[in-house]
Amino acid sequence: MPSARHGEVFDAVAEAYDRVRPSYPTTLVDAACTIGGLSEGSPVLEVGCGTGKLTEALVERRLAVDAVDPGPNMIAFAARRTGDAVRFHVGRFEELELPSASFDAVFSATAFHWIDPAVGWTNAHRLLRPGGTLALLMFITYLDEETGANDEAVHQVFERHMPVHDDWIDRPLRDLATLHAGVQERCDDISAVWTWLGHHDVTGPGVPSLFEDVTLTTALERREQTADQLWAFFETTSGYPRIDTATRDALRNDLDDTFDRLGGTLRSNELCVLVTSRAV
Repeated sequence: MPSARHGEVFDAVAEAYDRVRPSYPTTLVDAACTIGGLSEGSPVLEVGCGTGKLTEALVERRLAVDAVDPGPNMIAFAARRTGDAVRFHVGRFEELELPSASFDAVFSATAFHWIDPAVGWTNAHRLLRPGGTLALLMFITYLDEETGANDEAVHQVFERHMPVHDDWIDRPLRDLATLHAGVQERCDDISAVWTWLGHHDVTGPGVPSLFEDVTLTTALERREQTADQLWAFFETTSGYPRIDTATRDALRNDLDDTFDRLGGTLRSNELCVLVTSRAV
């Protein structure tokens, strides 16, 4: 079950988080705006804004943005990006008190899986105007013919050392056809789709009666990383503080050995997904 502690974990590494986490593809931000019928001045809410990488993109599109995050350090970074263009709320989305039917869209990027599903879906629905759009984004590592063997080798390093049920690791890696087929099988329930894509159980009671017209839009991203770069990313995840020093050392040595066998860098293809749904 998601907890407030995750917000504290990320807030403690806000500077590193801002440095190593990627921004979101402009094509997907534009797609969300088109699907939602958003235009200049449309009121939108961002859930879990972090250091403001998506927030900045929403401001650039001249939307009227509110943003909520439990981490004051995260929000401080986001505010430096956006100035006074955003109304920020420090706290948990589950406890956010704003008027019902206030927003044309609710966005969340790599954050909605930390929201209590017993509250999050209904709160998003309450805050959206009828017909308003819920837009969720995140990155997924997937199996690819070109890079899959190397991705799998690195993936297995983390599986060898991380707790079996740790929710940071995508288990197992899946190819694009499998990912799309799974979405189609669950397309009447955005909470089931988000669970399928992200490996976190965020299914919520009665969600199909709250949202309809679930749509998946994707963008492929090519990445090249060294072991140092991947480790810096790992240090900003929820998995890092869950393992002790000895396990971290063993994992890092295993990772370095694997990267040496791969020639020093990992070339991989990632999928950034946008899932949208319309409030009934």
